[in-house]
Amino acid sequence: MRGLDLCRESTTRAVARRFGLSPERGRGQSFLVDRQVRDAIVASLPALPPLVLEIGPGLGSLTQGLLEAGRTVVGVEVDHRAVVALGLLRVRHPELRVVEESALRVGPAELGLSPPYIVVGNLPYSITGALLGHLLDMEPAPLSCHVLLQREVALRLAAPVGRWSLATLAVQLAASCEVRLQVGPESFWPRPKVSSALVKLVPRRALERRAREALMQLARPIFQQRRKQLRHGVALAMGVSPQRAGRLLEMAQIDPAQRPGAIDLEQWVRLATVLGEGEGDWQ
Repeated sequence: MRGLDLCRESTTRAVARRFGLSPERGRGQSFLVDRQVRDAIVASLPALPPLVLEIGPGLGSLTQGLLEAGRTVVGVEVDHRAVVALGLLRVRHPELRVVEESALRVGPAELGLSPPYIVVGNLPYSITGALLGHLLDMEPAPLSCHVLLQREVALRLAAPVGRWSLATLAVQLAASCEVRLQVGPESFWPRPKVSSALVKLVPRRALERRAREALMQLARPIFQQRRKQLRHGVALAMGVSPQRAGRLLEMAQIDPAQRPGAIDLEQWVRLATVLGEGEGDWQ
């Protein structure tokens, strides 16, 4: 379609009307309509590989930027109306491939993707946790993920040691996390009530999935005592006295007086090993 500019809000609105799409807040449908932000996201991506798995392309603003930058794009979009609307981009970019499916139900194998590839997307706020877990567990893993999240969530996941939450630990077990760009609500149509941030995640698979699940099971009750010294959370998790918990922490070379958010990934793994949670899986 000649002259199609999906970074213009008026164009995005017109395309939505043409295909009968009314943005649904329940699906987190807020479409990027800011050229400066769109171009900054595209420019922030690694030059290689050219293959991009885009999660939730919507009406295609970011998709258009990726295609114009010479990327090969495979999109996964759950909304049939958006899938049809993305046909406008295929007029100029017939290589664009869009699969109508939930991103939670498909992976590289089902999509016919061969590594290396990266993931890009504007993730719905309501299923951010589930989607991140799915993306970081995919086999073969992406080289990196570059996703827009709610700003508060992004800052929590990328928090420095000392300010970790249970959600921080869950992500850090599977990937490094860095906030690359902050984006205001005015960059989207319709405007969300919160700001967003672009996060870069690089899968590192420090532990196998079963070992990560065991460590998270251990960490959950510990973080319930996040305002108390670590010995109290470990005592709750293990069903032992705080004194016994303190000795276990010292065996793991961790100060029992620290708070749960103040210990790093290596210390969490050591603690899980000492406490015998899936001992054979931590190596």
